[in-house]
Amino acid sequence: MKLRRVLLAVALVALHAWLISILAGGPADPFDGGGASSGAAQTVHNFPDARDLPPAGWTGPVFHLSQSYPQSLPASGNEPWLQYDFRTQTVDYLGAILGYALDGNVAVDFQGQSNAVRTWYHAPWLHANALKGREFIHGLTRERDSPASSLAPTQTRPAENWAVSMYNPPGGYVLGQVWANRDAPDPTHARFPVGTVAFKLIFTTATVAEVPLLKNDLEWQADIDRATDAGPRPTLRLLQVDVAVRDSRADATTGWVFGTFVYDGNAPGATVWDRLIPLGAMWGNDPEQLGTKGRLTETVINPAARGLVQHLGYEGRLNGPIDNPASSCLSCHSMAQVASDLSQPTLPSVPPAGASSATLAQYFRNIPAGTPFTAGDESLDYSLQLQNGIANWAQATGVRFPPPAGPRGIEPRMLTPSEGVRITPIGR
Repeated sequence: MKLRRVLLAVALVALHAWLISILAGGPADPFDGGGASSGAAQTVHNFPDARDLPPAGWTGPVFHLSQSYPQSLPASGNEPWLQYDFRTQTVDYLGAILGYALDGNVAVDFQGQSNAVRTWYHAPWLHANALKGREFIHGLTRERDSPASSLAPTQTRPAENWAVSMYNPPGGYVLGQVWANRDAPDPTHARFPVGTVAFKLIFTTATVAEVPLLKNDLEWQADIDRATDAGPRPTLRLLQVDVAVRDSRADATTGWVFGTFVYDGNAPGATVWDRLIPLGAMWGNDPEQLGTKGRLTETVINPAARGLVQHLGYEGRLNGPIDNPASSCLSCHSMAQVASDLSQPTLPSVPPAGASSATLAQYFRNIPAGTPFTAGDESLDYSLQLQNGIANWAQATGVRFPPPAGPRGIEPRMLTPSEGVRITPIGR
């Protein structure tokens, strides 16, 4: 009976993916893994776009997962951020990355597959979560909620925050390699090449009255209440933009540079994007400065933006306004990993209250790119998108074991649940 229930769950998930793919013009066979010739960029997975289909009569935007992942590693170009030193020219460095991320995306309302400059890609399996799964309008997933007063002194109630992330072609290639067998993700391929860029647009339900800096902002409707009719959906406003870059100049610490922008409706500028203010960047966790109150040398905070946020990360390390002040951007993302036995529970992504100095030292290590937080686990190379997707997949399917052979003859990675699936998405 247990095996029948597992197989039924897998079949239902596959059927759901097929129904959505048919609406998007995908292949007709729900169990056909597709197949792509080497070097071609083709949709081979048919992962579902969102948690729910648009209701009958819906006339607004509809999100489609950008999943035609490159089948060979794209050549690196003349990346604009490389002309700047992220340590000493932090604002210029972050500005170059933001410009790169926005290029071609603004014109198509961040439908990455329609970008005429370069295609951007989404990580799959972020739809399958009852509370946080992708909504169907813009593909937003639920992030950490903001307690009252954490965004502004005038914020009198908690706010929900929702976000969508995308990867550039080198990052998209890695997503496709991890998920080459849609029934058996292989975390050993989660090694992002230098030049990978990911960015995240984070929207909030907070109103302008609650957070005055949100005036004259970008507003999106989002199906966050999971309504069943075709009426208007709640309005969200852009609050924060995160970026992450695999930069070899940071190899001495983590190999990654993380940055955050905050929206300031009082800033000059003709567009919303002109009013995004860089909050700072980090490329390491300053492990030698834990508890010392000493000057951080692996985080730079922009003095012009400090007054826009109510808090930073732990002891002044970088974190955005929606993020947990007990952590940091790099500390949280360093938890992206998966055990080969999916019965192992996911570790907390934030140090517990009152953590000992030894525990804090574990959380605020400088972990090199491609190295797991826990020895013996498989690193997902700072990608919580991959971690949460694999966790959602495992929970939704119960993990089909042994897994079926993948498309193109790929041998599947054996992720197994010896005592049931206990891996969970990482929250912040």
